[in-house]
Amino acid sequence: MNINIIGLSLLSIVFIFFSYELLKTKNYMKIFGVILLSSIIIFLFYYNILYLDMFSLTYWKSFIVILILISFFVILNIIEEKTFDIYLLSTLVLLGSLVIIMCDHLLVIYLGLELQTFSFFILISKNRSSIKGSEAGLKYFILGALSSGLYLLGLSLFFLSGVSLNLSEVLFMSNDILITIGFILIILSFAFKLALFPLHFWIPDIYEGSSWDIISLLSTLPKISVLTILIQLSINLNILLFCALLSIVIGTIGALNQSKLKRLLAYSGISHMGFIVLGYNLLSIEGYEISYVYMSIYVITMLTVFLMIINSPWKKDYYIIELSGLQYINKLLALTWLLIFLSIAGIPPLSGFISKWLILWNIINYDYLVSSLIGIIFSAIGAAYYLRIVKITYFQKQSSYLTWSKVLKIKTQSNEIQFYLLGFGVFFTCFLIINPNPLITIINFIFFYFY
Repeated sequence: MNINIIGLSLLSIVFIFFSYELLKTKNYMKIFGVILLSSIIIFLFYYNILYLDMFSLTYWKSFIVILILISFFVILNIIEEKTFDIYLLSTLVLLGSLVIIMCDHLLVIYLGLELQTFSFFILISKNRSSIKGSEAGLKYFILGALSSGLYLLGLSLFFLSGVSLNLSEVLFMSNDILITIGFILIILSFAFKLALFPLHFWIPDIYEGSSWDIISLLSTLPKISVLTILIQLSINLNILLFCALLSIVIGTIGALNQSKLKRLLAYSGISHMGFIVLGYNLLSIEGYEISYVYMSIYVITMLTVFLMIINSPWKKDYYIIELSGLQYINKLLALTWLLIFLSIAGIPPLSGFISKWLILWNIINYDYLVSSLIGIIFSAIGAAYYLRIVKITYFQKQSSYLTWSKVLKIKTQSNEIQFYLLGFGVFFTCFLIINPNPLITIINFIFFYFY
């Protein structure tokens, strides 16, 4: 059976559902937009620009599982607003990620990247009454435009060299100077999506000005999709190693003196993406596998962090000091914070340690001794700000000012399904202590079929 037919059938069902919901509201402009979008995707399928092979299908299945968790988390956050626009924009982010993963043409990848960028721009700046939200949206728009310009400039250099833009043919390009410069520009463009040096400085301010549901999308979907394209391109340039090492250094140092949890997670994300690209830079099957093992553990761990924040009584402006004395209020939630942040810090034998150990072990085996030394040193330094959260949670008492601040803040009610998802995240973190082989075996199976 043709996989393209299956994809089009599923796509048709989705669009029929959207059209039915829109017909009930008699919003004909949105119906026209749905029809136009479906026509474009069918056109891409027809000319084999968008296709599903064994690689993309396997990643599509694993990708969908993560996206379902993220989408469900977003719905739980924005259900109070009950606005169709937010649901639609979140779906467009999902669609853009799938287009990036499944397409076979660099120009169509650009369309997927732009679909993500414009959707995120609106989602980030959705709160018009917030100055920080408007500032974050403007910064994301300006830097997104810079990233798009770099990407298109790189493609124009490919055109000047007379080479094709199909991914299957890009791999066999010659070592022409224009092609090398084009790849460097594309890497810089991808650095914006991955929050890598040198286009990393936007992420702390944008995290601070965004709501937690948007941060959950922003910290997962673009990174998964762009990492997939990087693996398909297999770019052999030392600039990636340089960007990865500086991202580890900047992310670790930047997070040391943060008082807000959003900014701390932003700098932490920069450091983690540095480790992921460090594994990718090995340009081997083992390097790609451990990069995706690290990415999988990072995504599930971050989703668990966001679920913990949503289940806390104070989720709007979350200062780290607000966690003080949490063990006296909710021992189970405090234990969850302890396990998850020890895992992110890379403390053995939790899942975060397994991912970092795989990265460092492999780069040592490939004789990247300086890179491994930098990774080990800054992993130890980075553990400090995670252990500070554990110290505040368990060993620091609440002050009178903080008590009144918590009393005056609006409390939020938790959802039963949120606790199930939170339990799954904690179980995943602890299960890898006992047996990490299932996750590694699945990713190894994926790359076995790809290569």
